[in-house]
Amino acid sequence: MFRETVLNRVIELVGEQYVFEDKARELVELMRANTPEYATARTDHQFAALISRDMAAVTQDVHLSLEVRRKGDPWRELPPLAEAKFLEQGIAVIQINRFPSTNSQKGEEIIREIDHAFLMAARASAIILDVRGNEGGDASSVALATTYLLPPKPHLLAVYRYRLDMAPRQSWTWAKLPNEVDGPFRPLADKPACVLVSKKTFSAAEEFAYTLQQMKRAIVIGEQTRGGAHPSKRQIIDGSFVLSIPFAETISPITKSNWEGVGITPDIPCLRRDALRLAKEHLISLSATRIQKRLGRRKKVAVS
Repeated sequence: MFRETVLNRVIELVGEQYVFEDKARELVELMRANTPEYATARTDHQFAALISRDMAAVTQDVHLSLEVRRKGDPWRELPPLAEAKFLEQGIAVIQINRFPSTNSQKGEEIIREIDHAFLMAARASAIILDVRGNEGGDASSVALATTYLLPPKPHLLAVYRYRLDMAPRQSWTWAKLPNEVDGPFRPLADKPACVLVSKKTFSAAEEFAYTLQQMKRAIVIGEQTRGGAHPSKRQIIDGSFVLSIPFAETISPITKSNWEGVGITPDIPCLRRDALRLAKEHLISLSATRIQKRLGRRKKVAVS
């Protein structure tokens, strides 16, 4: 009876909340039809895997899944949210390990951590944004991080489409950053930038890289990413299972599409371990080219 209760709740939530209503109906029918097969599962993990298999078969949505709930507090094992350090020739690396919601109970702390990392890198000649190990989070902190890299005017970053009975929502850059007391302060807005990605980069971290790539604000370097463009929420079911269910789809205002199911194709493809080295080489080469152009312009002025 316990698993039957779990299955009924999964069916209910998918039918009511999954972003694509037609796919939700199709999946609900399949799960009801396959209920006898689910009953043969010997363990909770097998039970969740069978349901997740059918979810993938119908939707091909990497955000939609049922898992056995992990015990313990994962927050205790998390690395710092964001860290900045300097490399040679004034290049700064900001490693962003996750994108938590700035609207949560820890929102002020999250904002401070992101702000601190970007201010630490304010004197950089160029910037490397490392999201190779970032598996996503929330669009609110994606918008905050992106704001540091763009000029101080409104930029539409994404549109989130919901089910037919809900109006779309837009994501914009922040009008004012935490450190801006006496007016705009965006020292990184005109600095060359690279974003490092990997097979592990997912969801909100993909949105961050995709947005900067499509705005031609940064070069993306690394591996093809996982391909999750549907914002989702996690629902605990009867204390033992967690349902990840997408409730919207992300649409780029530039491409009118997204990276769902295909991932982000890097501008410079390489293995994860080589991405940082190639980013440094790219930025150093770019700096040398800019210096040569400036010298050339000075010579022309001197001759004239």
